[in-house]
Amino acid sequence: MYDTLIGILTGRFQVRPELVTPEATPPALGLDSLFVVELSFVLEEEAGVTVGFDELAEAGTVAEIARLMQDAQGRQDASV
Repeated sequence: MYDTLIGILTGRFQVRPELVTPEATPPALGLDSLFVVELSFVLEEEAGVTVGFDELAEAGTVAEIARLMQDAQGRQDASV
């Protein structure tokens, strides 16, 4: 999921690849609060995972967002 997230950040959100690290925070990547809303939709559309706005807003780093994605995918796989 981490690689998927990097692809979304560098492609869809046009974040410079050298800025994306596991410890990077959304503000450090130049992403504002609207990013959370858009990211939620993009994750569902492009990665097929559903992560809520509140969860994404609480995630402080790229690694935490990737972990939320992984957890969401696990929940979805378990419900199938």
